[in-house]
Amino acid sequence: MKKILSAMLIALFLVSFASCGGNNNETTTSSPDNSSTSTTDTSADTTAITDPTTETVTESTTETTTETTTETTTETTTESTTESTTKATTTTKKATTTTKKETTTKKPEQTAPTSVKDIVELYNSATQRAQSAKPGYSKTTNTVLSNLQMGALARISVVRDAVAEFLGEGKNSNTVSKGKFDGKSLKVSTLSAADVTSATCTLSKDKKYYDIKIVVKNETNPLKGKSALGKFSDDYKDNNEIRTGLVDAGASVGDITLNTTSVVITARINAENKNFVSLNHSIKMHAILKNVKYTIAKVDTATADLSVTADYSNFVY
Repeated sequence: MKKILSAMLIALFLVSFASCGGNNNETTTSSPDNSSTSTTDTSADTTAITDPTTETVTESTTETTTETTTETTTETTTESTTESTTKATTTTKKATTTTKKETTTKKPEQTAPTSVKDIVELYNSATQRAQSAKPGYSKTTNTVLSNLQMGALARISVVRDAVAEFLGEGKNSNTVSKGKFDGKSLKVSTLSAADVTSATCTLSKDKKYYDIKIVVKNETNPLKGKSALGKFSDDYKDNNEIRTGLVDAGASVGDITLNTTSVVITARINAENKNFVSLNHSIKMHAILKNVKYTIAKVDTATADLSVTADYSNFVY
């Protein structure tokens, strides 16, 4: 029975196979039928349409998705940047106000020096200041010879005039131009406290000027540049000059003694810059000449008093 069934199944299989094979051959070899062709074409078209539609939809979806994503990203980035910029811009800076405090330095009040040393240094510094600044000024020097006692020689006018000249009698005025200071008509002082008897200094009422007075020690035979008088003045004749002058005039002289009796310096000095406003030197001395001879006339002792004043004014610094 099983064998019969198996044989039947095989037979059916073969019939079915043969049937299928016949249809295929027929389609391929027979003339095309309009219905069959139309049906076949339609199927083919349908298949063709279906595939592109699927692709189109896919592409469209892809493009839309891409565009949306791009726009969203751009907007998000822009908004984020804008917000960040706005926050940075709205930061408020607090202005700092600095108040500058002005300091006013008050000048120390002027006071006059009181010690002899300080007053002498004040005078010396004024002469040094004149040397460096070279101011212009006027000067008048006047030497007066009085009480000339020389016996018979006093009656000889030539001798009298010669002695007076050699002692420096006479008046002389001159003006020194600014910048022409030579240190001779106004000597740079090298006085020290040891050269001075007394010294005073007062401040003017308006506190602009120092008024000083220095009394120099009296001495015998003051030599220029070496004695107290010679440290600040050249406005007198010393022993060597008197002797040389007498000899040049044809006279001879034994001893010469010059004794200063009063030497005073008075000056007004600007309290701020130490410039001279005015200056005066007053020198008084007694002269003694021994064994004076002139041709046939002779005198054992000749004496005379000398007064020398030197006034400085019109200072221009």
